[in-house]
Amino acid sequence: MQVASGQLFDRQTPSAPFISVVTVALNAAATIEDTIASVCLQQTNFAVEHVCVDGGSVDTTRAIIDRWAARSSQITRIYEPDNGIFDAMNKGLRAAAGEYVLFLNADDFLVAPNTLAMVAAGLSPGAADNPDLIVGNVAMGKLGSRGVWRHRRVPKLLAWLRGCGLYPLHQGQFTKRHLLDSIGGFNSALRIASDVVQYYDLEKQFRPSMRFIDSDIAFMRDGGAANAGSGARYRATMELYEHLSSTYSYPRAAGMVIIKTLQSLIEVRLGNCPHSRWFASGI
Repeated sequence: MQVASGQLFDRQTPSAPFISVVTVALNAAATIEDTIASVCLQQTNFAVEHVCVDGGSVDTTRAIIDRWAARSSQITRIYEPDNGIFDAMNKGLRAAAGEYVLFLNADDFLVAPNTLAMVAAGLSPGAADNPDLIVGNVAMGKLGSRGVWRHRRVPKLLAWLRGCGLYPLHQGQFTKRHLLDSIGGFNSALRIASDVVQYYDLEKQFRPSMRFIDSDIAFMRDGGAANAGSGARYRATMELYEHLSSTYSYPRAAGMVIIKTLQSLIEVRLGNCPHSRWFASGI
């Protein structure tokens, strides 16, 4: 469907989804097919929506999305310029219709065909006792490699120690859409750390109920904006500290940043990087 501003906004999902997955892309032709395949080939008994937001790719990213949209009614496409990754993620959030929203980047993928079914096991759409957040683990590294990788596990203390700096990865975090809407989605003025800030804002305003999944949800390819070397990690840390210090006292902001950094350090592993592209035969 063509709308007045000239962007493509095409919703195909035939029934109300329980989970919306949002993927934003810019020149992601090398990896986005893995992302889309891992969502489209999920085995669930509930509707899933995949919102794909492209900010102006000049490679074949849109052609790949279009090819999958032709074979899957799950895909909603938004093609228009944006003001950065978090602005694009907000566009995807506004278009999402699911009770829960997962933000899965264009170089990430779900690790198994039953991932979403496992996440939603025992839940009923619209049930009053559905948790506000469902959080699981994320693996990060280079596929097929041996060496340093990261197992980004959800801290067990997260349910009891709120506001101390612990956090889940957004690639393993399913959040009720109305909560995300209530805090305005992502702070698009931030360039790197807005996903972590968003969780802290949710934690501060709502003290959300949580369901923990002690399994990997997604695989992240190494090299994202916040993880592309020590320089990017330093910039993300400083951006986070500057934001927190405007909300909390300087000592508390510093303490939260230190705890977040320690959480990142204990994620490091050495050996074979886990997970394979289980969906490769379905591409």
